Amino acid sequence: MENKTVDLYKYFHRERKEAQAGRLVTYVHEKIRCQGLRRRRPAILILPGGGYNFVSPYESEPVALYYFQKGFNAFVLEYDVLPNTYPYTLEQAAMAMMYIRRTAKETDTIENSVAAIGFSAGGHLLGCISVLPDDPAVRKVFGEDWKKVRPDASVYGYAVVYDDHEGDDPDDSIDKFCNGKREREEYRIDDKVNSECSPAFIWTTSDDTSVSVGNSVRLYEAYVAAGVEAELHIFRTGIHGLSVCSPEVQRSVEHNDLLVHVGKWLDLSAEFLSACGLKMKIDQAE
Repeated sequence: MENKTVDLYKYFHRERKEAQAGRLVTYVHEKIRCQGLRRRRPAILILPGGGYNFVSPYESEPVALYYFQKGFNAFVLEYDVLPNTYPYTLEQAAMAMMYIRRTAKETDTIENSVAAIGFSAGGHLLGCISVLPDDPAVRKVFGEDWKKVRPDASVYGYAVVYDDHEGDDPDDSIDKFCNGKREREEYRIDDKVNSECSPAFIWTTSDDTSVSVGNSVRLYEAYVAAGVEAELHIFRTGIHGLSVCSPEVQRSVEHNDLLVHVGKWLDLSAEFLSACGLKMKIDQAE
């Protein structure tokens, strides 16, 4: 495995200004050339949650290792949180997608088979690059190449779509993303989905008290209304932030059959991505 950290600002020769993060951790398969064949792989960008206050380790490497084992080249983005969110956080997600595509040949990644997955506030950031890849912050960095920022498929885990708190709450993730520089209504994802969006896999739990199930339901309905392939899984019960539902990410002494059940979302998402064409290809080595 090639496991390294890439400074995206250095790679794209951009000035950091106030940005503190913008680093991409890679989990890339070794190139294998055997009997004149090569294996080219899909890739997945991982956007952990954390309410735009921090970047959760629970939704970082454990997620990358699962998809790596499924044959993906995986990449985890360490993005900026408060006080340096918009536009830095969004431009970092855009740079991460473009880095994966631009280095596809050297990593044996299939350039048009790059998915992205986001959890909680990271799911909101995923929505921004999936639904709003032509945002001014993205266009400023990549101009007319903004279309390459959109993932070829999106996986939303208990994602913030329109709200994660009731009423006027200073802890609202979308408000934190906008950081007083944009209007929050511009970054509600549920009413921005359009026919140009890529297929989406969406999952959550019914009794999530941090990000209500309605966020995922509205997102699914928006994809369906736009005529875009989508799949929704709502598990009966489970706290917020379950990630891969394994002992590696558990936050209490309890680990029971419920977590094992909810953890089926992982294989379901991998099956969905494969059905969307994101799968390994074997061809002649150059």
